[in-house]
Amino acid sequence: MLANFAERLKSARKMSGFSMAILADKTGNAVTKQAISKYEKGMMNPGGDALVALSRALDVKSDYFFRPQKVSLGELEFRKKSRLGRKEEERIKYRILEFLERYLEIEEISSDKAIFISPLSDPHVRKPEDAEKAALEVRRKWKLGEAPISNLMEVLEDKGIRIHEIETNDNFNGISAWADDIPVIAVRHQDDLLRKRFTISHELGHILLNIHQNCDQRSREKLCHIFAGAFLLPEKVIKAEIGERRSKIALWELKKIKGIYGISIQAVMARARHLGIISDHTYRNFCITVNSQGWKINEPGEYLGKEHANRFDQLVYRAAAEEIITFSRAAELLNLPLSEFRRAFQIVS
Repeated sequence: MLANFAERLKSARKMSGFSMAILADKTGNAVTKQAISKYEKGMMNPGGDALVALSRALDVKSDYFFRPQKVSLGELEFRKKSRLGRKEEERIKYRILEFLERYLEIEEISSDKAIFISPLSDPHVRKPEDAEKAALEVRRKWKLGEAPISNLMEVLEDKGIRIHEIETNDNFNGISAWADDIPVIAVRHQDDLLRKRFTISHELGHILLNIHQNCDQRSREKLCHIFAGAFLLPEKVIKAEIGERRSKIALWELKKIKGIYGISIQAVMARARHLGIISDHTYRNFCITVNSQGWKINEPGEYLGKEHANRFDQLVYRAAAEEIITFSRAAELLNLPLSEFRRAFQIVS
């Protein structure tokens, strides 16, 4: 009991991004920093008043501290690790762990666990051509053809990949990890739709590809970028849209591809350079235009698609509708106040 409480308290504290001193302050000093340290070392459990104070300060139910932790997270692939502080990295990690615990709980309750099976016959990658081929094979095995992928999150969820949107600072785009045999991708909730789509595709590369050990981190990221571009916009498609070789490309053409395939014009041009459709010189001129026009923040063109990770919510609402779980438990799983869940829930038949 002591060991379990110690780990759960540490998880809740890290999930909130609090140091022990800050947590003590958040309790109104009803619990001291020294006491918190002893709790997390498994030296003692808190009394009733201290437990209530900790629950309120950390915004978790008291029973959270006594539930067994069933998930362990593998190594995280931070895309911009050097710019994230250690405290924020830990907060993200523990947020993902908490999300996975809730996800696995509702899957167990519903007897509906999504099983992931890699679609790649050979995941080994060491050069750009390998990443291109891998993206095409994934599309073929998942029967995506060459069509635009509408609701990428839902496609990946159907294949057994758990998707989590997390609120954090703009030094973060996304991460991928394994929890035993379960792949998970987390993306920044505040990012725009196109960035989320590219980030998810990039992290899918981290999950699927076995990149050669001689590749450094920069090379690994580049190969996953190539995979993401090829997954969202296959070579055959982009060449059909703009041709095999171009010296100049009209903005209208790029906006059309963006609107149909859900990929930014910057990513389209990067892909055109990678495939040799445009020269390095043309791409450099494009980058100058991007910087001078402020397109890094607000590029032209519009994508009207939608992205939602729906499976977790769907399992919870189904279990509540079939009275497998109570409204109170459903609200807890969704991290919603009970009153808000009641307003959202409606039986139609």
